[in-house]
Amino acid sequence: MLNLFKSKRLLSSTLLASVLAGSLITSGCTNPTSTAGKVSYFTEGVITDVEYITIDLDHYNTQNSAIVGGAIGAAAGQIIGGNTKGTLIGAGIGALLSGVGSKVMDRTTDGARLTVNTNQGFILVDQPFSCYYKKGSKVRLINQNNNTVQVQVYYDGSYRTAEKNAHKDCKL
Repeated sequence: MLNLFKSKRLLSSTLLASVLAGSLITSGCTNPTSTAGKVSYFTEGVITDVEYITIDLDHYNTQNSAIVGGAIGAAAGQIIGGNTKGTLIGAGIGALLSGVGSKVMDRTTDGARLTVNTNQGFILVDQPFSCYYKKGSKVRLINQNNNTVQVQVYYDGSYRTAEKNAHKDCKL
């Protein structure tokens, strides 16, 4: 009976560590999107070339995720198991799930390298691929505070923020 109780405690500590690690991974995926009150500067130009590229979406630091997941898993294992074995198992599971989870979320995506002719000269812009990117399209490059730009394409009489698409989604 005592062994059954210990195995249930071990199972519950493992389960809690897994849940905590999963919640840690998913909570890191939220990004605020509000730009209310923000002043932006932009440059207008014309796309002169579109090169298809692959963009590495290296958003997550796998090593840091594994360390934090391991610490949370260790704490959960200690709370539930109350011994070193539970702590080590929780740490291992938390580190493994967090590390693997962040690695799985770091993927590549279809991208486009745009050559844009502006008043300041030619500018190269790497962006996720959009069906709006075509040679001769008028664009507005809006400067962001982290040395990136948002691309808006003039389409049907107004500027539209280019949305990410796969190559196969575009009409030829």
